[in-house]
Amino acid sequence: MLYPLSAFRAMNKAAENVYTAIRRDGTQKNVVDTMQTRMELYERINYHDFEQKLDTLFAQQKAK
Repeated sequence: MLYPLSAFRAMNKAAENVYTAIRRDGTQKNVVDTMQTRMELYERINYHDFEQKLDTLFAQQKAK
């Protein structure tokens, strides 16, 4: 069985909760515990690998 919109709906509800808190409180501090950490996000999107590839490309451009 497929549930193609389940994760999307969950993400939308999470975003709604965060933005409601920011609007109400003027900050995200009361919902930070429900959010990914920056490190979790970077691991999920392979940020450090991407950054290293960019560094390599820029280094190659400087060497020319």
